[in-house]
Formats: sequence, structure tokens, C-alpha cells
Amino acid sequence: MTLRYNYVIINNIDDCLMLQRGLNNLSDWAEKWQLKISISKCAVLNIGSSNIKYVYDIDNASLPNVESIVDLGVTMNNDLRFKQHINVMVKKAHQRSSLILRCFKSRDPAILCRAFTVYVRPLVEYCSQVWSPCYLMDIRKVESVQRRFTKRLYGMKCLLYSQ
Repeated sequence: MTLRYNYVIINNIDDCLMLQRGLNNLSDWAEKWQLKISISKCAVLNIGSSNIKYVYDIDNASLPNVESIVDLGVTMNNDLRFKQHINVMVKKAHQRSSLILRCFKSRDPAILCRAFTVYVRPLVEYCSQVWSPCYLMDIRKVESVQRRFTKRLYGMKCLLYSQ
């Protein structure tokens, strides 16, 4: 049996044992090909509240059950809300946009907007298809990055956000 999926629906103990067999097969495959599995980077994220609390292991090392995990730079938690990811991303974006305003000698809005587009927007847009906010509170938080930046530009303080 080869493990062909990253996510499994666990309904009973047999499903837990099947997933454990898949992990064992993965471990055997990695050993055969002389690849080391970094167990410190592995964890179990149970999605939802009614889960069987089974302790999985790889090479006799127990995998920790976690409430949230970072995968490819996106923080996910067990209820599939991305509030923690949005908070971290918005904080970094605010810091970087403030740094642009402090470090650039030019006050030309076109140059500063270009710097914002190059250095800040990639932070805000990275994997947005995955964590796209659906709550108004999160949408406003993400939009606050650009709103705060443009309010600090010369000649744009009085403009509405839509302008």
C-alpha cells in the first residue's frame, strides 16, 4: 500500500490504524532510499472537535498533536480559520510599509507606491487563495495595510480609500 493522500477522514479506530500503516510504509520507503524524515517537522493536526485521540508515530517517535501548524508559510489551525495567519501577515506588512516610509528619502507617492507594490504586497498576497478572508473583520484587517500606507503619502491623506 502506498500513501497517496495528505489528509484522511478518521471515523473509527480502523481508520487510525490504516493511517499508522501508511506512516510506517512511508518510513520504510524513506529508509530504503536512505532519506531521513525530519520528525521534528512532523505533527498531527486534527480538524474539528470530535476526533479520536490516537497517538501516531514515525520510527517509534510519537508525533505531537497540535492546535495549529505552519505549512508552506501559511498557518492553519484545527477549525480551519486563518485568523492567526492573517494577524502575523498583517503585522509583518505594517512593519515593512513603515520601514519603506522611514528609509526612502524620496516623498514622491509614485516611487513609494512602487516600493509598496514590490516589498509589501507579496506578503499580503502570498497564498491568498488558501487563506482568503471571509469574515468582515479579517477583510478589514488585511485592507488596513494599504489604507494606512496610502494615508501617510503626500496628497493622499484626505482621499477616500476607494479613490
